[in-house]
Amino acid sequence: MKTYRNKALLQAAKEAPCCMICHAPNVGQVVACHSNAIRHGKGTGHKAHDLPAYLCDRCHAEVDGRAGDWTRAEKDLRFFEAVYESVLWLLSTEKLRLC
Repeated sequence: MKTYRNKALLQAAKEAPCCMICHAPNVGQVVACHSNAIRHGKGTGHKAHDLPAYLCDRCHAEVDGRAGDWTRAEKDLRFFEAVYESVLWLLSTEKLRLC
């Protein structure tokens, strides 16, 4: 499968709250974070599909392992919970419409 790209999903991060632990309001620090899993298309120098979790810099560092001491399983779980919250935010704010 070709890697899915969607600029609108990435740009929505400019308005999204952090969708992980802190649920911080967006003051310019929330970005669209990609999966770090090879099974999701991640590779050396290649980002996974554009199915992002909107995370502030602190939560992004925790999921990527640059901060905190979470296990790989904890990072994966928290990332996928944040993706769920991000998609829910996109739908509830009508940034993403299915029909």
